[in-house]
Amino acid sequence: MEQAAPVPGAASSRWIHRLAAPAAIAACVMVFYWVPMTSSSASIQWEAADLHYPMQRYLSDRLSPRRFPFWTPYVLSGYPLLANSEVGAWYPPNWPFFLAGITPRSIQLELALNAFLACMGAYLLIAGHLRSRMAAILGAFAYGLSGFFAGHASQVSLFAGAAMFPWLLLAYRRAKDVSVVRYTALGGLVGASLILAGSGQAAVSSFLGLGLYAFADWWRERQSWLRSVAIAGFMLAGALACAAIQLLPARELAAHSARAAGSSTIIQGLLHPGSLMTLVAPNWLGALSSGFKPSEMAQYYFYAGLLVLPLAAIGVVKSGMRLPGLLLIVPPAWYMLGPAGGLYYLGALAPGLHKLGRPVEGWFLVALGLALLAAAGGDWIFARWRMAYLPVLMAGLLFADVWYWNSLRNPLAYAHASFDELYGSGEEAIRLRVALNQPQLARFDAPGDRASMGPTLHPLDLDLEAVYGAPLNPGPYKDYLDAMGRNPKLRDGLNVGRLLNVATGSIDDNPSVLPRAYFPAAVDDVRSLEESRRALETLDPAVKSIVLGPHPPIRQDPNAAASVVSFGEQWYRIHYHAVWPSLLKVSVAWYPGWRADVGGGPLPIVRVDHALMGVIVPAGDNEVALNFYSNHFGSGLTISLASGIFLLACAWVGRPSRRRKRRKRRQSKRVVA
Repeated sequence: MEQAAPVPGAASSRWIHRLAAPAAIAACVMVFYWVPMTSSSASIQWEAADLHYPMQRYLSDRLSPRRFPFWTPYVLSGYPLLANSEVGAWYPPNWPFFLAGITPRSIQLELALNAFLACMGAYLLIAGHLRSRMAAILGAFAYGLSGFFAGHASQVSLFAGAAMFPWLLLAYRRAKDVSVVRYTALGGLVGASLILAGSGQAAVSSFLGLGLYAFADWWRERQSWLRSVAIAGFMLAGALACAAIQLLPARELAAHSARAAGSSTIIQGLLHPGSLMTLVAPNWLGALSSGFKPSEMAQYYFYAGLLVLPLAAIGVVKSGMRLPGLLLIVPPAWYMLGPAGGLYYLGALAPGLHKLGRPVEGWFLVALGLALLAAAGGDWIFARWRMAYLPVLMAGLLFADVWYWNSLRNPLAYAHASFDELYGSGEEAIRLRVALNQPQLARFDAPGDRASMGPTLHPLDLDLEAVYGAPLNPGPYKDYLDAMGRNPKLRDGLNVGRLLNVATGSIDDNPSVLPRAYFPAAVDDVRSLEESRRALETLDPAVKSIVLGPHPPIRQDPNAAASVVSFGEQWYRIHYHAVWPSLLKVSVAWYPGWRADVGGGPLPIVRVDHALMGVIVPAGDNEVALNFYSNHFGSGLTISLASGIFLLACAWVGRPSRRRKRRKRRQSKRVVA
């Protein structure tokens, strides 16, 4: 049979049609973020400036193919930086920014990129369910430009994790409808990216959301439940394996964190029914007014456009999207009500869910459910009233609405002042007053409020060794700082050479500071962490040190001497002389991964003064080599690479069918010719 000739330009017109929606979404996202991306009087703020910017800049400045900055000496008397998942070190969309160099403006560009990913993921997910592309674009705006993203613009890792959530559901949808193997593998890669974004709250909430979405499939079909469970399960397993490079070090850090021993009961971040009014009235809680408290308002800002709720109501009544939409809305919102709602107690079934963060930070599940239903409502309207301009008009009105309230007018989305005004001038003052003339191998302490000193993690920017900082604090070190507030002598043992005088505002020297490495005059053993914690209350490091057992025998030489002969950010070389095997105290925060050796022979490292590090050295005149190696980076990298290659290979399985289709098209063209 003679086949019809292909229409000239049909292929190019198909490509134009496919690219029209992504191009429109990209243009709208660029308009939405134009002011914070380009204005000199706009800036990142709060956690984005205090934490994410300094950590990402530190990593970017020290990228090396030979060694990553696993340890930094500049905060908390030493800290395993890359074990903190909020750095986002392995999140793929961050890599171009790391290579180009991190600035406050690049953090804003990261947010814009992730907003585009959120919109595109929502668009592709919704377009697979509906007939109207404009309805899918409307839903994309209702999610990716919603109040959740405006309110959490300072929480870069949570923002990025929420941006990947629609892609996780999209991979599941394609696995069910197109190719099980290929899209399950791609779902594992998407899930890994979501985890690597750095927010445990976003990761756990997203996979719970995937479970709810898969349950909707089972409820509608009632036959393929095993297939749905298998797809979701393999996606989760692939994601965990591929993200092992971050998960293993982060798990070790969490085990030693102050939060690990805390109560699992969350008393903050529950959903208050009154905050739901921000769905229709952006300033209901005063978040857009002057004088508000951002820490209290940002998490309760939900505005996604005035059209969203009416359209979502139509979607519930008139479309087949009601079940997945309502399952993404009702159970998560119910859980966020906390113990009063009852469902909160089922959170104990998800390991560690209560410790991850504020329940209301999972609102992005509700936001996507509303976007799905609103798009379905729009699709029903567009099919009923076939007016060419109506879809564009409604999508345009929704965009203009959220652009005005969630960007132009919104002090939660970005600071309406320059970075230098808010942070840079304070940091520059500390650089001139402290960092430029800080002695080597001596730390700085600034008791009290440090808000005027620039970003919270300004020591990372200034290469200033400090005893403070605010990532996930290791628990023993937090105990030490708390006790130091009651027992100032502990400051000497922490190698604090200079400190801010709170009363006068001057920078004072500490004449009784002890060296970075020295032999304590005497050593006492303690049998438990609780005993060493109590001993901190009266400890004078100049007189003695306490050592947590068990450990090899120590016969402290009162005349032993030590000096640091060379050092780097992740290593020390210490020359010492001792007549007997003695304890060499190194005033660096204790953490697994430090290794000591003399002449190639390993030496035991023990915990000294509850939170610091010591090495039991043999008698003689020798040099100790201290180096930090991440305990789990090698194994995590191996697992991530192996699983990533496996998932990519599985994803490639679907490609031959496409090649066969292209061959058939070429053969048909030759037949016609």
